[in-house]
Amino acid sequence: MLTLSQNDHLVLEQHGLSISQLEAQLQQLRQGMPCLNLVRPCHVGDGVIQLTPQQHEDNHQYFHVANSAGRIHKFIPASGAATRMFKDLLQFLDGASSSQGTEAKDYPLPESIAQSWDQLQHFPFIHDLQQYFATAGLDFQDLRQKKQMSSIFQALLHRPGLGYAHQPKALLPFHQYPEGPRTSLEEHVREAMMYAQKTTDHIQIHLTVSAQFETQVNAHLETIQQAIAPTRMKFKPTVSIQKPSTDTIALDSQSQPFRDEEGMLVFRPGGHGALLENLNDYQGDIVCISNIDNVVPDHLKGPIVQWRISLAGYLIGLQEKIFYYLKQLESPQPSIIEQAESFIQDYLHYPWPQSQSGLTSQENTQQLKQFLDRPLRVCGMVPNTGDAGGGPFWVQHSDGSQSRQIVEQSQADLESKTQQQLFTAATHFNPVEMICGVRNQHGTPFNLLNFRDPETSFISHKTYQGRPLKALEWPGLWNGGMA
Repeated sequence: MLTLSQNDHLVLEQHGLSISQLEAQLQQLRQGMPCLNLVRPCHVGDGVIQLTPQQHEDNHQYFHVANSAGRIHKFIPASGAATRMFKDLLQFLDGASSSQGTEAKDYPLPESIAQSWDQLQHFPFIHDLQQYFATAGLDFQDLRQKKQMSSIFQALLHRPGLGYAHQPKALLPFHQYPEGPRTSLEEHVREAMMYAQKTTDHIQIHLTVSAQFETQVNAHLETIQQAIAPTRMKFKPTVSIQKPSTDTIALDSQSQPFRDEEGMLVFRPGGHGALLENLNDYQGDIVCISNIDNVVPDHLKGPIVQWRISLAGYLIGLQEKIFYYLKQLESPQPSIIEQAESFIQDYLHYPWPQSQSGLTSQENTQQLKQFLDRPLRVCGMVPNTGDAGGGPFWVQHSDGSQSRQIVEQSQADLESKTQQQLFTAATHFNPVEMICGVRNQHGTPFNLLNFRDPETSFISHKTYQGRPLKALEWPGLWNGGMA
């Protein structure tokens, strides 16, 4: 029986969570989440589609028509903190502080730390770092020569200093240009401007941000607007906050609700899956999604933009066919039913169940309409070169059906030798490159929350105030969140 104090009830109320929701989260954490049943990895010709040059040309045409009609939107999950980016440096500083004053240069350095130190002058934040030390009356070059690594990294990551480890990734300088550094957020805007070329004079971008950084992000958006003003491009950003109601409870090492030093319940952001609510509320049309740190400098943008345009055009082409069949199935002829089944198998790569052959024409039509009338998602894939993260797999569900899903390592049963072999045999990797069609054939937004699979939530292991915890994360935008 869960016993809650008056303060606990207040915290729940602040998050917009009920006691039954809290108990359900605790049960999931204690019981664990079921692993997905991998059938085989997707590869080219079996779940992964390799586009031809002619398809690229057609896809670009689809995209430009839709863009001229104002249908293209860019959705950027920008609420992530930069902590993970600086994980190695933070661990290094923790080790240096616990070595009782021994300077880090006195013992062997991990490769990542040595590389960061050697390349320090080439990072886009170097001028801000130099300015900080100059304002503090310290000689940065002297600190460099004396290899005062702890002092310099401390100033970079914490306060007093630049405090980068406590900033969102969106506000960090990512690339250096002659006119100065650009943040990852500005790089996304500049890239979106390339989508708009020749077809429209405005771009629609939506950002998800953390509540504590909303003011800073909005101020930075104004700065970006001033920077792009000479291009005469109209930039229409909107911002939403990740909802507190999507936060989840954590467990301590005794499988009890995690409490901080003051005895308060600790809730954590529910991962990228929580942003499905933001995407649902946004009610876009053709929505391009990529991570806030998935950006490149200008000299590399060309081919990436061409591919992203092609992915969006591919989705639009599929969507037009889906809308055609949905319309035809309102008063279907037998030939239309056969064509719709073939389309689902040949273009949507879904193995239409043989059991459908025993249905009446009316029942089969209803099943086809139900299958086709849903959001559409196209995910870009790159060859797997050993990067950590999810990849495309054929997954078998409890009803015996199979579908393609992006599977994270934490969702696979790696204790099973067979499942582990299947997971490591993946030929492709998901770099979180997605295009989503979130409206139906009548232009009405879908309720995306109806299309997620709550059984694909997963449990992550974190630390808080130096103590281990287990946290529940909702399925991400790219896997079970839109299963």
